[in-house]
Amino acid sequence: MDLCGGFIAKGHRVTIVTTAHPDGIEREEKDGYVVHYLNPSKPTKLSKNWFRQSKKLVKQIHEEYPIEIIHSNEFAATGIMSWADNLDIPMAVVCHGSLRTELLSFLSSADKRPRYWHWMVLTPFHLLRRCLFWEFPMRRNAAKIILVSPTLKRDFSLFSKNKVKVIENGIKLPKKADFIENNGKLRLLCTGRADRQKGFQKAIMAVHKIEDLDLHLDIVGTGPYLGDLKILASKLEVKDKVTFHGRVNDDELARIYAEADIYLIPTMRYEGLPLALLEAMSHGIPTISSKIGGNADVITHDFDGLFIKPGDMGELIESIRKLGTDSKLRNSISIAARETTEKRFDKERMIKETLDILENMA
Repeated sequence: MDLCGGFIAKGHRVTIVTTAHPDGIEREEKDGYVVHYLNPSKPTKLSKNWFRQSKKLVKQIHEEYPIEIIHSNEFAATGIMSWADNLDIPMAVVCHGSLRTELLSFLSSADKRPRYWHWMVLTPFHLLRRCLFWEFPMRRNAAKIILVSPTLKRDFSLFSKNKVKVIENGIKLPKKADFIENNGKLRLLCTGRADRQKGFQKAIMAVHKIEDLDLHLDIVGTGPYLGDLKILASKLEVKDKVTFHGRVNDDELARIYAEADIYLIPTMRYEGLPLALLEAMSHGIPTISSKIGGNADVITHDFDGLFIKPGDMGELIESIRKLGTDSKLRNSISIAARETTEKRFDKERMIKETLDILENMA
């Protein structure tokens, strides 16, 4: 949404077409731009029905306000590729991952017990099919391909010659806050979509195993794995040490960030550049992150954050103890993390670089 606000500020008209709203909203206006939520479709999920419905809606929008550029998140515009090509409407595609990163993410978190072996075949087949029918056609048709992290560049040599540009994510920087030394209960924080690959279960298990520190874990977000996380917290008898906040508004999230002492990203998913990491660092929260995907290009270990091996409980526990028992280290990492986001990940830089590409395409 930050991009949309930046585009509007420069005098451009912006219309968003996206998947269904969880509350059933079909259309809303936000800060000068219109958002259409397509029904029937599943939130964040693409499908053949989504492609048909989005094409129909985009055609209607074009009749009222002729479209000059299409800015597609991943493969969302697959259904309108041919239509846009026939009308010479250029398209820029933003990619947060690739076939390689999706496969690695699946394999790193897959349940390898015999009764789940069929998924070891079906899921890679599905990902390969998606690559052949969605990703490669989008690469061929796109005028520009925007990658959110330089770690993805090696995956985009095929059908992408002279099209690729890396524009790292940017965020609105919160007001700078002074580090407050905490000599009481240490608050750990995880935010984002609750699915198995995010590794929130590792954070819960760490709270269970670390008995020599007074810890409390806050988990913000919803998702298909949330019920399993609650069951795990109950099974490990740490329900009094874990708070599931669900979806929260911006004011509540800011309050939770302000109270956090350590931010955890024990993810097993190879993402381009997760905004959650940047937001935590911008708040000056010392972060423990899996060294995986785009995260590896953001943090400098022992300077503005700590790295652990994906899925390694021993390293996660050791890192929590390291930060939890050393307030001076937490303070130095807090200061460095904030400085990193100020230098590299300001949203105005992201907006300018994106606009430069789109305006040159028109």
